[in-house]
Amino acid sequence: MATLHGEKGTLRKNFFLPADLAGRAETVARTLGVDFSQLTRQAIREYVEKAEKEAMEKELAEACMNYRQFNKKFSADWAQFETRNT
Repeated sequence: MATLHGEKGTLRKNFFLPADLAGRAETVARTLGVDFSQLTRQAIREYVEKAEKEAMEKELAEACMNYRQFNKKFSADWAQFETRNT
């Protein structure tokens, strides 16, 4: 359920912006037909989601690299076992 000031469970945060950035953001908000708070929430949401995705991709890439290293060692160990038993 939405509240007067946006989404349920919202917190008020105060921060400073350079004047030129604030002006540009206000222009974009007007162009999109949203208020400054909505634009700011959406921008932060998109930035956070991008950062989380990049962190997950990095973690997956590391896991794949670790799996490749494990598989390479396992294959080498297995090859030695097969050589001794033939």
